Amino acid sequence: MSRLIENPRELILNEGKRILYNEGYSSINIRRIAKECNISVGTIYNYFPSKKELIVEMMTNFWEEYFYNIQVILSSEENFYVKLKKIFDDLTHFIKRFRVVWLNSEIYTSPDYIESGLEKQDIYIDKLIGIIEELLNNDVYSNRDGSLKKLNPHKMARFIVMNFVTMVQMPYFEYAFFESILKELFD
Repeated sequence: MSRLIENPRELILNEGKRILYNEGYSSINIRRIAKECNISVGTIYNYFPSKKELIVEMMTNFWEEYFYNIQVILSSEENFYVKLKKIFDDLTHFIKRFRVVWLNSEIYTSPDYIESGLEKQDIYIDKLIGIIEELLNNDVYSNRDGSLKKLNPHKMARFIVMNFVTMVQMPYFEYAFFESILKELFD
């Protein structure tokens, strides 16, 4: 009699993440995950037709955790600048973890992984821009008398996100300086 596994998809993803985070990409293979989960290889292929699809889903979960953290920040009663700083700090932590886990050269040995990863990255950067745009509209633009109409909120959100990424990857100037520029623009 076959045993019933509650939420096998999550079991597979969690075990894959555990192996990736603890042992690296080269230790991930479908047979190993099946053995660790005490399930058949076929069960894994029912959920993830290839190792690539499993890896892409693991990366997607990594991004979703980040966006969950942002929603917690946005739901706070803090002012715009405090929220923005917390989003930046969380992005800094996220990118550092992302580099260690996902920007490993082992993962990007085939063009499929590069293409899939870049497509997902673009989707998530656009999502982050949308979140910042909404924050701007709710916390900055709605409190002004139209004096900011020259500063398109979508373009301003893109400007903020691209500066965030630049500051994390190439820390040539401090966040406090960036914030002072925003205050000059908005206040």
